[in-house]
Amino acid sequence: MKVLSSHRPLFDRQASPGLLAVALTSAALALGCDTASHGRDASPSANQHLSQISVRLDLPSGSAPSVSVLAFRAETTDMPASDVLGAVDPLVTPAPESSCELRDVAGSARALRAQGGAVSLQELGGVSLEVTSQETLRPFPRVYPPLAEVVGGVIAEAGPYDLDQVPEEFTVSVPVGLDEIASYRLAVPSAPSVADSNDQPLEARTSVSIRGDLLLRVSGPPRTFLEIRPFGAPSAIACAVTSGGWVVVPHDLLAKLVASAGRAPVSFEAVWRESRQAPAGSEAPRVSFEARSSAVLELKP
Repeated sequence: MKVLSSHRPLFDRQASPGLLAVALTSAALALGCDTASHGRDASPSANQHLSQISVRLDLPSGSAPSVSVLAFRAETTDMPASDVLGAVDPLVTPAPESSCELRDVAGSARALRAQGGAVSLQELGGVSLEVTSQETLRPFPRVYPPLAEVVGGVIAEAGPYDLDQVPEEFTVSVPVGLDEIASYRLAVPSAPSVADSNDQPLEARTSVSIRGDLLLRVSGPPRTFLEIRPFGAPSAIACAVTSGGWVVVPHDLLAKLVASAGRAPVSFEAVWRESRQAPAGSEAPRVSFEARSSAVLELKP
């Protein structure tokens, strides 16, 4: 078997700043609320095939860091390739361009349904993620729970795998031909984090008041952004970060979030994500690498 090794990292720590660990039940419920039928227009459907690998590094406060990997092939109808991962994994949403916005957790899948599109999944076999020189994760197939009949099939996943320490890089390998394996290095970025207005880590607190606007400071590689996610809620807040790292979360958005989530614990997450097409092979996959730091707190009106 021929092994192709990339000569530079697919994601470099000097470049612009890595599983399906999501509330799929919430996404399905959100989609289920829309019972209207959506017919296609007269324009022809656009079909395409793609392969996707998603690596996620979770850095939760008070718990061990972990890594997980998701891999699949997809046949899509009426959907851009860049949006497919977000339809399969509702945690994957684009960084907001500016300010803060309230988002529908199932937004990508709902939009796909509205335009009559679909994503049919198949296992992407032969993928592995080298965590250390002694440990390699190999995704195994499982049936993906269908979301409102627009996303379904079989995926391959592994993890979350607890890490004793966060490595400097991971190596992902994938078959690119009958007898060829391509390997790519994923350089781990500096860990993103969220602090309060006094620049103290959020994990040192148990609650935050939302009587007014909420001032937070987010650190991390370029393009790191903030997400505020109540457990099991249909909505989440996403905020862009200023050049100084400050984020002002408006009180009205926080009030709407609490109204939809009730008293559920809330995860404040600093998220960095990079996604690129792997450079080797005619069927080279798209590789997404994400680092997500989180602290769980209670919102106090």
